[in-house]
Amino acid sequence: MNVQRTTGRPGGEEESAAAIAEEAAATLRFHVAAPSVSAVRRALFRAPGGARVLGRHDRETIVCTHTMDARSFSRHWPVLLSRLEKAGLRAVRRPPTS
Repeated sequence: MNVQRTTGRPGGEEESAAAIAEEAAATLRFHVAAPSVSAVRRALFRAPGGARVLGRHDRETIVCTHTMDARSFSRHWPVLLSRLEKAGLRAVRRPPTS
């Protein structure tokens, strides 16, 4: 999948962002490090691609879902990341289950 890269990120974070994007596109879910579910809901309000909050994965991570196909995902993923960053949140890899 060809996911648009954002500028201004150090190399290690860009690879991590690409890995998060690949995982999110494959599983139709992504995870956000956030203090509350409400903060993520506000950040994703009326977001493109049918992004929705499912609930908490653990104390620090919120699980979200989307309804985008691969083409739409490559266009809308940078928009979702931008909305999260503006709210002071970030997408993260799925935390290990213990």
